[in-house]
Parts: sequence; C-alpha cells; structure tokens
Amino acid sequence: MKPLKAILNIIATMAARIGLPTASRLPFALILICSSNVAHASAGDDISIYFVGCAAPTGFHGYLARGAEEAGKNLGVTVNYIYPDQLTIPNQVQKIEEAMAAQADGIAVCAFADDSAYADVAARAKEAGIAFGSAAAPPPGSHIRKPDDIFLFRAGSDEGAAGQLSARRLLDMGIKGRVVVANQQPGDATCQLRATSEIEALKAGGVTADFLEMSMDPGQQAETLSNYLRRNPDTVAATSTCDVVDGFLTAKADSGRNDLILTGYDINAQSLAAISDGRQAFTIDQQQFWRGYMPVLLLTHYLKYGLLEGNYFLTGPSVVDKANVEKIQALVNKGYR
Repeated sequence: MKPLKAILNIIATMAARIGLPTASRLPFALILICSSNVAHASAGDDISIYFVGCAAPTGFHGYLARGAEEAGKNLGVTVNYIYPDQLTIPNQVQKIEEAMAAQADGIAVCAFADDSAYADVAARAKEAGIAFGSAAAPPPGSHIRKPDDIFLFRAGSDEGAAGQLSARRLLDMGIKGRVVVANQQPGDATCQLRATSEIEALKAGGVTADFLEMSMDPGQQAETLSNYLRRNPDTVAATSTCDVVDGFLTAKADSGRNDLILTGYDINAQSLAAISDGRQAFTIDQQQFWRGYMPVLLLTHYLKYGLLEGNYFLTGPSVVDKANVEKIQALVNKGYR
C-alpha cells in the first residue's frame, strides 16, 4: 500500500485535473480514501471454509463435495474440500489441523466417530477463533442444540431414526421369519447405530433379528451372507447398513433365494438398479447433497450474521423404493442425489 502522503498527492493531482477549487480538495480526498477503505474491508471479508471429508469426492462422498461446492458458489465464499488418504481418527484430525494452519474462517468435518474423538481439536479451533461444525447427525434424540456442544451445528440424517424406519417398513410388509442386519464397516459409528436401531425395532415388533459383521469386500460379503443363509434357512430379509449392496445381490442370486427381501442404506447405482428391477425392496436415503450444502451455509451465516441453529438440521431419513426410484435416478444423473 502506498504511503498516505503519496496517496494525497495523487488525489490532489486528480482534483486539479477536474477543476476542483483548492478548498474542496481535502473533502474530495477524504471521500476517496474512505471509499477505498470500505472496498478494502469488503474484500477482507472473504470467507474461507474447509470441508474435511471422510473420503475422496467420488461416489457417495462426491455428492457431499458437490453440495459444499455449490453452496460456496451460491453464497460467494471459498470452499476447500480436503480428506485423509485413509480414514482413521488421527488422519482426519490431521486434516482438520491443516485447515486450521491454513487460517480457515470455518471448518465443517464429516464426523464419523464419537464426539470424544473431536473434542480436543474442536477446543483448539474455538481458541483460534475458527467456527467449527459437524456434517453429521446429532446423537439420537438430541434434536435441540445443547449450549455446550463442541460443534456449532450438526447437519445430517438421524441414523437411529433411520434404523427404526427400515424396521417399520419391513414390519409393514408383513415379514414372518428371521432378519439379518449386517455392518460392513466395523468401527463406523453411523453404520453401527443403524444396525442396532433396526434390530431393536424389529425385536420390539416380534421379529427375530441377528447382527452380522462383514468387511467392505463385496466377495467376502457374498460368501458371509451365503453361509449365513445356509445356516438359517428361515431368513426372510437381509439389510446392508454400510457400503454398496453388491455382495448381498450376489448372495441372493447364488443361493437361489429370489424371495429374499434386500434392503439397504444410502443411494448408489447398484441399489437404484436393483430397486427398479425388484431385486431390492428399498433403501434409506440421508440426502447427502444437503450434508455438504448445509454446513457451508450454516458456517457462512454464523460468520457473517452471527446466526446459530436452535434445532439440529436433519437431512434424513427418507425412503427410496419403486414408487419414487425413477425421480431419484433423474436427480442422481444430475449430480444432486
């Protein structure tokens, strides 16, 4: 920035060129300087938001990233999507620390673990004056924000309610027999909550329900489920709480159990195709585009206007079945679902 004396000399020359009398030149200079300062302040108000994801912006997480990016464009703020190469708590915390070191104004984290995993880094972000929010659902039943919450906001699907919704749909279908509920990603709090809630609701409805731990490998999923079906021929339904349903579809075909009801969580191409042709009954949708969009909006409104949500923002659950799968598929093709 030029020294004030130099700026005044430049302005004086401008004033002389346009024929202002000497007595009017000082007010003219002050007006220009004040205008310049206002413009500079506006430029200095640029907001930088970091969205710390759980994975690369492809597949499921691509919709979160797309939502965050679109919110940034609509709101006029800068959004950076970063993620760990391998999803572990230390790796994700390291990415949060990178965002802090980059002097982010606000950070949204795709929280996948209990709050205790983020308590320390959240406190450090607060101490540094960085707004810190969660792109994940609140604990079950906690829809009103607590004043001492480590996150300024939470935006995600109520996964406990999602498990209950899945169970209710199965019960409404009149199932008679055993249901197996599998988690392909042990240690993921989201998938485990879905499984636990669904099993509890099924048992409360008088249906036998078992928990099955799997891996993320579709081939191993298919083998594990096929073995389970052989041991438990009274199984009438199987639920995938995490990852795609490829292994479940394979096990259904290989075991010749065309009557096996398959259900899942989240939207992907395989699920939508299977719902369309009847191999899968439904999937529970968390509308993940909103999980990317809303944290950026909430951070921006907090930073600009001091607004803080009273209720946690729930993006789901909702159901995708044969009645609405065509409409959802069209939105998936456009990159929004």
